[in-house]
Amino acid sequence: MIHNTQRRILNRWYILTLVFLISVFVPSMLGIDGMDGGYGISFLAGFMVMAGLIVIVVYRARAKQMDKILKGEGRLAVWRYTPEEWTRFVLADYLDEKREKKNLYIMLVVIGLIVGLLMTVVLQSPVLLMVVGGIFAITAIPAFLVPRLRFRKLRHSEAEALIAENGVIVGKMFHLWVKTGACLDQVSINHEENPAVIEFAYSMPTRTGMQEQMARVPIPEGKMDEAIRIMKHFSR
Repeated sequence: MIHNTQRRILNRWYILTLVFLISVFVPSMLGIDGMDGGYGISFLAGFMVMAGLIVIVVYRARAKQMDKILKGEGRLAVWRYTPEEWTRFVLADYLDEKREKKNLYIMLVVIGLIVGLLMTVVLQSPVLLMVVGGIFAITAIPAFLVPRLRFRKLRHSEAEALIAENGVIVGKMFHLWVKTGACLDQVSINHEENPAVIEFAYSMPTRTGMQEQMARVPIPEGKMDEAIRIMKHFSR
């Protein structure tokens, strides 16, 4: 029942990148003068083509890895859940994700305010503080929107998970800790959640350095022994 969501995203970016590539030549085809916006349109479209190519490279690698996992390569477990188990997990995951994003945002706001106030005193100008406030307003959108989008994605997913050597699939969520510099850091079982979850902490490179990610996989009733074996397997 699990589908390759990464390939679906990849196909969409193929189409988008092709549209942007065509848009590069739209000004000349429509006779739009460069000084009247033609150069701007071509530049923006060209930039999106380059961004699209980067996304395609990344998601091609992810799609190939997901295909291998779905075909059974390195498979360790396939778990299915009752509707009640899945509902409890989705709600608990949403609350955890919401709390983490909120705490991270508050920390960034505090650091930003301190830096902004210090620079305002040094430069004797409130401009920098206003810029910092604008950045906070913009970053608040993903900070509070991402957990809700994740909640909707899991809520409309099939109630099943697949655990493999290179990654896990939880509903429509795909976590991969190989390729592109990613690595698995720790595997543990969180008994405080309801249902209990096996947590895969992994790191992946970003523009600002290595970023920590967490894949939470709910443990179905009667599968605790198997979950412990999986945790020990990754602890070797």
